Amino acid sequence: MADIQTINIGNLVNDGLGDDLRTAFQKVNANFANLDAELTLNVINAGTVGTGIFKQKVGTDLEFKRIEGGNKIALDNQADTIIINSTDPDAFIKVDTDSGSVLAATYPNITMQGIKSATSESGFKDIEVTTSGSSINFKTVIPVTDYLRTYDFGTLNGSLNNAIQLALQAANVDFGTLQYSSEIDLDCDALDV
Repeated sequence: MADIQTINIGNLVNDGLGDDLRTAFQKVNANFANLDAELTLNVINAGTVGTGIFKQKVGTDLEFKRIEGGNKIALDNQADTIIINSTDPDAFIKVDTDSGSVLAATYPNITMQGIKSATSESGFKDIEVTTSGSSINFKTVIPVTDYLRTYDFGTLNGSLNNAIQLALQAANVDFGTLQYSSEIDLDCDALDV
């Protein structure tokens, strides 16, 4: 801000020590120009991330956007601050896994994803994770070849020309009962016959 220029009025009326009329009004004009420059406002929203709250300047009014709470969001208007709170309590505090725990308050997002086990030789994930609305679904997807690969049924004798003959030959083998607690994806394209 530039300094305000003071008009010299002398010691007494018409003593000749004060500013002449032209100089006095030059100082008046300079002071008004300085005041006008100081009253000009430039309003900007700081930073490059997020949404700005300044809307526009209309005449002498600065207009700002209103802040409203959305779905499951409440605003707590304090004297100097506005606190934004979720109206829903945390759905969970901790997720326990075989290799440790994940605290919900530590991360803004928690990802649940399927993994391929170290013993699986297929290109498929052993666990498939999907969503439907507000549900997270886990499904075990292990091709039947991963189960059968570990069994030795012995040699099937005979001259086999197609898969039907193989099925008929193998029909006499008792595989026992395979039990699994979730769905099994039987991908017959993966079997080499």
